[in-house]
Amino acid sequence: MTLDWFKRLSVGKRDAAPSTSSRWIVLDLETTGLDPKRDRIVEIGAVAVVGGAIELHDCFARVIADAGTVSAANRVIHGVTASEQSDGCTLAAALDALTHWMQDSPLVGFHTGFDIGFLQAALAAHGNTRFAKAFGQHHLDLALIAPMIFPELPAKNLAEWSGALNLPIRKQHRAMADALTTAHLLQRILSRAPSNTKSFASLAALQLGRRWLA
Repeated sequence: MTLDWFKRLSVGKRDAAPSTSSRWIVLDLETTGLDPKRDRIVEIGAVAVVGGAIELHDCFARVIADAGTVSAANRVIHGVTASEQSDGCTLAAALDALTHWMQDSPLVGFHTGFDIGFLQAALAAHGNTRFAKAFGQHHLDLALIAPMIFPELPAKNLAEWSGALNLPIRKQHRAMADALTTAHLLQRILSRAPSNTKSFASLAALQLGRRWLA
């Protein structure tokens, strides 16, 4: 299947800084493992946050039918059943729909580099390598930002942040559930952050500073 996202979206548009956009995409993946070169995407879940508000009507969810054989141990982790997988869509179709839905909105996630790495590898395998490299260029990683906004909390993983901040989503390890948990974490970060650190560009700068200190 040849993807048509490259016909709709130019790399130049993707390279433009999205700091003035009020629509951010909070995304999470479930995969068969940790290596984007060897493992496959099982599920994609994402929700838009517009002006700090979670837009439940503006969301994206796909289970991938051609993710290959998924071990029983892996299914225990992410909860995607064999029946759901057989009723899912191809990865190529999911990528086409995802990029069309996202447009040029920037990404937010928890350990976002993991998700971007898998999506870049998948996009390169199904289409244009240049576009794949540009995908996710503008993103926020709340795993880096949250500890700077809440230095008093010892939380590390998403479940610990959910518990520490009493976030409303209790069941993790499905893509949409994790995306919603991350979106709620983003809201808490925005509510605590100084007024001059609430824009995407300001949070990205904060994130960059954290990376330099790491």
